[in-house]
Amino acid sequence: YEKETLLAFEKEVLGIYVSGHPMQEYETKWRKSITATTADFQLDEDTGRTKVRDGVKEIIGGMITGKTIKHTKNGKTMAFLTIEDLLGTVEVVVFPRDYEKNREYLNEDSKVFVRGRVSEEEDRASKLICESLIPFEQVPCDLWIQFPDKEAFLAEEAKLYEMLKASEGNDGIVIYCAAEKAMRRLPPNRNIHVDSVLLAKLNQYFGQSRIKVVEKGIENGGAML
Repeated sequence: YEKETLLAFEKEVLGIYVSGHPMQEYETKWRKSITATTADFQLDEDTGRTKVRDGVKEIIGGMITGKTIKHTKNGKTMAFLTIEDLLGTVEVVVFPRDYEKNREYLNEDSKVFVRGRVSEEEDRASKLICESLIPFEQVPCDLWIQFPDKEAFLAEEAKLYEMLKASEGNDGIVIYCAAEKAMRRLPPNRNIHVDSVLLAKLNQYFGQSRIKVVEKGIENGGAML
């Protein structure tokens, strides 16, 4: 079984993850974008308060492990989500306007970042009121491709563009020529979407050592929905 499938089976049968956690492979991306963890929303036994403060805007990230749908008096739909990261869980409240904008991403097991406003609860863990959301896979990154020198890049430039032309997205491409220690960022019209299929193709042709994906935090260019 793939790692994530195995972990899902462990959770279903045992109620806990045994061989790892589904968030582990996303840890670098997660840490680059968050301003608070789920642990920061838990009550401190000494102070009786949480680390996060009422009304302050924070960004959390994690996997949706629970979803409860509610309907307002006006018949509009809202949701209460349980977001789990590597440290615990927190409740996120999604009001109707944000629910409608993001409903396609609000499925259990989806990995998302949520920017919102802290709601402190007396003698209870704090909650996060959702203001915007972005799935992990939509956080922009840069794809770095290394060439021995400028001459090698020019020799393979046409082949590279041919391999990239079918991919469209918001991820940038950076060319690095080692001999000259020079980098060149390709224009936005050559932006791509970095996924496992494209990476496999590039790794096979250029070699894994020459391909690197650099995650960009949300605050560094990832627009929230």
